Amino acid sequence: MNLKQWLQKLNVKKIHYISGLILSVFIAFHLVNQLLSLLGPSVHIEWMNQFRKVYRQPVFEFILLLAVFFQVITGIKLLFNKNKKTGVEKVQLYSGLYLSVFLIVHVGAVMFGRQIQLDTNFYFAAAGMNLSPAIFVFIPYYFLAVTAITLHVASLHYLKTKSKMVSYGIAIIGIIAAALIILGYTNSFEWREMPVEYQHFIKMFFG
Repeated sequence: MNLKQWLQKLNVKKIHYISGLILSVFIAFHLVNQLLSLLGPSVHIEWMNQFRKVYRQPVFEFILLLAVFFQVITGIKLLFNKNKKTGVEKVQLYSGLYLSVFLIVHVGAVMFGRQIQLDTNFYFAAAGMNLSPAIFVFIPYYFLAVTAITLHVASLHYLKTKSKMVSYGIAIIGIIAAALIILGYTNSFEWREMPVEYQHFIKMFFG
């Protein structure tokens, strides 16, 4: 049975929805953690360590990874749905596509970091946003990821409720949050000092 046949046997929308809900809970806490970067690395890491006590439990981590897998796979299936789509549906679709790419790259990077015994904490993300030339990739990469999350949620909310005001509100709050996270990680573009091991990690990819 190939991938196409396997996907056809699944209730794709339901699985996409359930895996999305699971990820949404994690992402909500994760974004709060990222916003704490505005208070500095030590506060961010302190709260991250508390969150890790839950999501790094083997059972929870397995569920999260499974949710990522199903979210990406079912998202691909929905992407190739040939039905005509409205503008809002296109926003939902393409924001979801970016998120799928982001999830694959981000989860892969975190697993790689753990494999080489590098703590994937504040500095793991911050290194790319504070060291040139990596900043030209990672600042838009993270900004667009947070923006895509909220556009995906906002468009879904609109499709379910037809509430323009709330949907626009979700999108605007998300864009503001994305900007604040970038400001927090970069110390408002005054840049943060990176530990040597994270500098070496970035240099593996950017020379």
